Amino acid sequence: MRGSPWVPRVLLGAAAIGLVAAVISIALGKGGPERIRIEGAGQVQELMGGIEEDGPYLGSPEAPVTVTVFNDLQAPSGASFESAVVDPLITDFVRAGDVRLELRHFSFTEAETNLAAYGAVAAGQQDYEWQYADLFFRNQRNAPHGRVTEEFMRDVANAVPNLDADSWAAALESGQVKAQVQADAQAALSLRLPAAPAVIVEGPGGTRKLVDGPSLDEVKAAIASVE
Repeated sequence: MRGSPWVPRVLLGAAAIGLVAAVISIALGKGGPERIRIEGAGQVQELMGGIEEDGPYLGSPEAPVTVTVFNDLQAPSGASFESAVVDPLITDFVRAGDVRLELRHFSFTEAETNLAAYGAVAAGQQDYEWQYADLFFRNQRNAPHGRVTEEFMRDVANAVPNLDADSWAAALESGQVKAQVQADAQAALSLRLPAAPAVIVEGPGGTRKLVDGPSLDEVKAAIASVE
C-alpha cells in the first residue's frame, strides 16, 4: 500500500520527547498537529442511513435471505470488494428488505488486521459497525505509511455520524470485542475459507458458499437460488 500524502505532524528536527508528546496528544484526541482527513462520510450516511442495524447485522431481521460477508478491513482486495459488491447489495437488496447482511472479520495472525477488526466491532457496540467498516475501507489508503494505528482508527470513528468516540475507545479494549473478533476468525477456519472476501448466502432454498472475492453477479445469482 502506498504511504499517506499528508504533511508530517512534526518538523524533522523536533526533539524525540516532543514527537512522543505529539503522538500521545493526537492518539487521545486532544488536539495536536494536523489530523488525517477522512473522506466519504456523507456517502456512507446516504448509503446506509435509515437502514436497521444491530451489531454486525445490517437490514431487516425479517429479510428472507441473509448474506454473511467475511472480509479483511486491512486488505486492498477487501476495499475493492466492499465498493464493487457490498455497497450495491445494500442499495439494491438490503434497503428493499430482501437481504440482511452480517459482517464477520478475517483476523488470523497480523496484529494490524486484528486492530482494524477491533475498531469495527467496537463501533458495532453502538450499532454502527457497518458504517465504520465502509468508511474505513474508503479511507484505507490514507493510513499513515500504510499502517493501521489507533490514531487512524479514532479519526475514522470521529467521522461516523452519531458515534460516541469515547465509548468506542473504551469498547476497543473490552474482552467482549476481542472475543467476537476471535469468534469470527474461528468461524472462517471452520468454514475453510481462504483469506479473501467470501460470502455465505442463506435462505429458504438452502445455503451457498462463495469464496475468492465473488463478483456481484455471482452473489446475486446465489441470492436468487436460495429465495
